[in-house]
Amino acid sequence: MDIKAFSIKIDKEEATKLAESRGKWLRRLLCGGKTISEVRLHFVECKLITYEITHRPSFLDKFIFRKSQEKKQKITMLADGTNGSVAWVDSMPGMVMMDNVAESQVQYVEKDDEYIINKGRGIALKVVHRHAGGIPEIKMLNIDSVFRPYWIAFFDEVIEGKKVHYCPVAADGCGIHRTI
Repeated sequence: MDIKAFSIKIDKEEATKLAESRGKWLRRLLCGGKTISEVRLHFVECKLITYEITHRPSFLDKFIFRKSQEKKQKITMLADGTNGSVAWVDSMPGMVMMDNVAESQVQYVEKDDEYIINKGRGIALKVVHRHAGGIPEIKMLNIDSVFRPYWIAFFDEVIEGKKVHYCPVAADGCGIHRTI
């Protein structure tokens, strides 16, 4: 199966070191000092949504400040495929075509497109209103499917029917950062 995915910047050894260093005291408490037994590459489907935002001048801007032009801008949002959460994309990571990816390594979107589009529109409205003021007009231009790679580090043995402790590490090197 061929998929379009973000490029992998973190290799397996580095992901193993990151997984071992994350939450050491909590992992010791919950897992009882279990070590990493397996590290797998997994792809989660995400949606890239591009919106066009149109700002129209308000009554005061038109008559007092003589502003009559409307301003347009494009923003891109990334919607996670597992829970439908949406984040503003500040800089786009590189994308590549991955060949011969096993079906077991791929996880598809669980939410429908309409839900994701509305959630992205709400986040875009909240962010733009907070920074620019007013209520802008938001129109969706396109929606594109892309897969995000993760290294999944499993602690102890993976046995079907038993609880599994794991730590996901984003293989594209990107993270989510709060700026507001």
